[in-house]
Amino acid sequence: MEADSGNGMVTAEARARELQRRRSELGSDLRERGAGALIATREGVVTYVTGYTTRTWSNFSRPVIAVLFADESLALICAETEADAVRERVPEAMVHPYVTLSPIDESLPLPDGRVQFAPEAAECLHRLIAELPDEVVAVDGLRAAFPPVAQITSLVPGLEQGAIDASRFVWDRRLRKSAWEVQQLKGASAVLERAFEAFEPRLRPGQSEREIHGMLAAACFELGADELGYTNVVAGTNRGLFGAPTDRAWRRDEVLYVDGGVVVDGYWADFCRMYSAGRPSASQGEGYELARRGLDQALGSFRHGTTAADLSRVIQEATDLSPGSVGFGRFGHGIGLYMPEPPSIHVLDETPLTDGMVICVEPAVLHEGSNYVVEEEHVVRDGQLVRISPAAPEGIVEV
Repeated sequence: MEADSGNGMVTAEARARELQRRRSELGSDLRERGAGALIATREGVVTYVTGYTTRTWSNFSRPVIAVLFADESLALICAETEADAVRERVPEAMVHPYVTLSPIDESLPLPDGRVQFAPEAAECLHRLIAELPDEVVAVDGLRAAFPPVAQITSLVPGLEQGAIDASRFVWDRRLRKSAWEVQQLKGASAVLERAFEAFEPRLRPGQSEREIHGMLAAACFELGADELGYTNVVAGTNRGLFGAPTDRAWRRDEVLYVDGGVVVDGYWADFCRMYSAGRPSASQGEGYELARRGLDQALGSFRHGTTAADLSRVIQEATDLSPGSVGFGRFGHGIGLYMPEPPSIHVLDETPLTDGMVICVEPAVLHEGSNYVVEEEHVVRDGQLVRISPAAPEGIVEV
């Protein structure tokens, strides 16, 4: 395996070519299925189709809907107050704004309040789809039980009767990253790397999880993150590694787990570090070494035709642990415009790892009652894994 040291820089022209490529491929998928349009209501797919990023995704009262037609033209439905931003950043899209609040009766599946914006957004979608000569539309996440996907298509009369689920063919496109996307992922990884470098000299035993989380968050934003991603701080790894930071202080005899995550222009970075105050104990060093062995053997085993399940089996053999015996439940995952993306590095996921796919290889082990994790991001290129994040430390980082 090798490291890729690109700096993640991108030009407007390259971005435009990339977006046109995506729309062309998805347009071909629609025509092949006899569908007149793709309707997207969740962040990753809307961003993939349009290139548009927004904090409105945290505002559940105002839907953002992208509609890609089979002729590869594009429409975006958004709140009136956001329409100018969409027109500026996605000038090729037809923008359909909404602004009216509508009363909600008990027959509508809209639980949050007596008046809402969603019905007018759905009416905008209805008018767009009514112009299609085709009866079939493709909907990303159609009737999804989980993860949460806005089922606003259920408010459009008759739409779902002629709808097909687009999720599989959209993921088939999204899983294989273009060179442009890999550059974006490398750029996000570089931001997180610099944040860790700036944050580590300030670490001290006695600081609380909340303080440590705040220091890392500040460093991430100062060094270029648009959003803070999935970030965890756990003082003492003899307990689960997920959950919000607390006021619990990091003790000198404990291992500190810090899982960093940032989002830059829609693309994620995700890798972790483990720290000790001074030299780690023999048991702590052994636990980390076990996770590190899983990573090294997984990377060394990679060949043309390797599947996610194959990597999981190698890690399981190297660590003598199954994914289900540790809290994470798997040994890694995909990454891109969301984290985690498919596939899962698990013995049940037989997804072939082919060129363009980007994965976080993340062996997690339980050793003498404590959790240890290492993590690196890799892209599959010419049948090899090429690292796009910093190398995981050889041992627990001493501060």
